[in-house]
Amino acid sequence: MLNHKRYLVVTAISGFFFLNTFLISASLKCQFCKKNINGRYITQNKSAYHEQCYKDHIQLRCDHCKKVINGKYNINDKENYHQHCYRDFILEKCDVCLNPIENEYVKDVWGNIYHNYHRSSMPLCESCNRLISKNLTDGGYSIKNRSICNICRNHVINDKEDIQKIFYGLRKELLELGMSNIPKNIPVILIDSKEELYRISNIPASDGLQGYTKYNYQTIGRKKINENFTIYILSNLHRLNFRAVLAHEILHVYLFNNDISLKKSLIEGFCNLGSKFVYNSAPESKISELKLESMFINNHPEYGRGFRIMDAELERKGWAVLLKNLENY
Repeated sequence: MLNHKRYLVVTAISGFFFLNTFLISASLKCQFCKKNINGRYITQNKSAYHEQCYKDHIQLRCDHCKKVINGKYNINDKENYHQHCYRDFILEKCDVCLNPIENEYVKDVWGNIYHNYHRSSMPLCESCNRLISKNLTDGGYSIKNRSICNICRNHVINDKEDIQKIFYGLRKELLELGMSNIPKNIPVILIDSKEELYRISNIPASDGLQGYTKYNYQTIGRKKINENFTIYILSNLHRLNFRAVLAHEILHVYLFNNDISLKKSLIEGFCNLGSKFVYNSAPESKISELKLESMFINNHPEYGRGFRIMDAELERKGWAVLLKNLENY
């Protein structure tokens, strides 16, 4: 979220000095100590003060360094600061460059704040949306024009054994929801570049595409034979994102393998229920929060609006009834 830092700058006005040379001043009392004033004194806002009383107790001082303020100063939360004290010690510091934030800044879902201009020179992590920098993420790495931060690096999925375990676990969970006829073994192939995924899927370039299910079969008459599936998913995805993408693709397999024909506008929306299921299983995760929010505000006719239609049906009917009547959509 883009924000703008606002603060008040004012100018300190010194009191006026008077030399007491008249008898009438003998009855003048210091507004602070209430004692008679003899000699030089200072007035401020029509009140008189001994010079020392004024300097020690009345004159404006910086609430940080406690020294006298002369000239321009800043006010923040009813406290007064020298401009340099305010800038160096009171203003929030950028989590990227550690310098004070004086103008436009961004606050991300992780609570990090940084100058808005850093966004033009540093990439966002494709999994967690953190700005990849030394101070925020301890850096990161790129692969085929994709950016992954070093925080997510510890959770990325690239190992074949991990993929197999995740597939078996997800398949079991989806079967328990009532989805039948999901093959026990489906090859899951990792792809490094989005461009290669676009080529395999023959789907126009889209920043949101992270997986694709290829379905091949032959027919004899009206009967399908030699059916096989291959799931392609981007490599180096955070484990949670990988599970969500895989769940989405397994729901495609469920539709194919059970000959369920949804309206084109609802196919991706239904499959996105699998992603939502995964993200809901990790409610404490900021990544889940971020991805779910994105799904619910997405304006894509299939991945966004189609998803919200199917999600409303799921919330109203539950999995059992939704799956039983899926052909009606």
